[in-house]
Amino acid sequence: MKKLLILITFLFPVLSYAQEGFTVTMHIKGLGDHQIKASIQRNGKYVIDTLTKIDTDLVVWKGKTVDPQLVRVEVIDTSLYLRVGKAVMAPPALTFLLTNTDIEIQADAKQIFTGTIESKNPEVQLYNSIRNADLEDAKENWALQQTQNKKRNLNDTIGNYDITQRLQYLKKKNQAMRIQFLNDNPATFTSLLVLQSLFLILPISESETKFYELTEDQKNSNTGKALILKIESNKSTATGKPVIPFAQIGIDGTMVDVNAYKGKVVLIDFWGSWCVPCRISHPALKELYNQYKSKGFEIIGISNEIANSNRDKKKQDIAWRKAVKEDGLSWPQILYDPAIKDIVKEYDINGYPTKFLIDQNGKFVMRILGNSERLHAELAAKLAQLMPD
Repeated sequence: MKKLLILITFLFPVLSYAQEGFTVTMHIKGLGDHQIKASIQRNGKYVIDTLTKIDTDLVVWKGKTVDPQLVRVEVIDTSLYLRVGKAVMAPPALTFLLTNTDIEIQADAKQIFTGTIESKNPEVQLYNSIRNADLEDAKENWALQQTQNKKRNLNDTIGNYDITQRLQYLKKKNQAMRIQFLNDNPATFTSLLVLQSLFLILPISESETKFYELTEDQKNSNTGKALILKIESNKSTATGKPVIPFAQIGIDGTMVDVNAYKGKVVLIDFWGSWCVPCRISHPALKELYNQYKSKGFEIIGISNEIANSNRDKKKQDIAWRKAVKEDGLSWPQILYDPAIKDIVKEYDINGYPTKFLIDQNGKFVMRILGNSERLHAELAAKLAQLMPD
């Protein structure tokens, strides 16, 4: 890690990205008939481009980006997906910095995230140095997730604790590396993108501090302006702030109004039928619900089926209802519909599952992103504090 930082600690001015657009040439061994997709930000929203093959294993992607941005490229091969019940988890994507330049990628379709990236652009090279420094850990992470998935499907709990601990260690190691990068390379556009990727990991106050340490060019870029808006928006769900109101017809045809639960402790659970960690968290949530419901505890589930690129409302409804039934969820459930109210935007949801705990006074007391034994223990401890015996 120290060698990496020595190599990239030099500063260079923010580049003028004069080239008209980008050309990403990908040689993907074993691509076959599988589709390849790229997640890119366009007009302030994340969209997915389906890329067109030029030849058997050759894909050429052309376009233009206003600011440099981090892009995820993945091969759609369902045989590689991890499955827990009806939920699925895709293999890691290849993440790289995209700007208006030429980029060459060599990769294997079975593990695209391990591919090599070549470019003469200094910012592309700089982000790639971070990725390369983490590559062996990323390989181990994916191997551990595959092992853990097999164990879950066989109800084999032997060794699960050690796997979970190792996954947590690798995650924290990666976060620490990116934070160190921020500290050592404040004047590069890559730093802005790294800060963007750490948005929900760092405390909001720390994200805000690091944002204002960036250069004026970084802060005034479209990416910078969007990030500070997210930082400000995230403050609305900070501890002590009043719950953001919403009311919508639920799965059973009755109105679900969060303000009607004032006086109770409420957990708002943003999840999706497609989300493995979300559905893995449900059995533990059911235990807490049964334990504390009689004391004034309620859960409101908000399922986002659009997040799985499912734009067909009928299919969204079917997938949602099926998942609620399969997982045996007995608490109020609503299906996210931005045409009714953009709850996901107002609550600034950037990952799934995301949970918010609301106290008896209708105030935010806890935000939980992801699912793990540690996070569940923290939630259980907070519930015990709010509703003691």
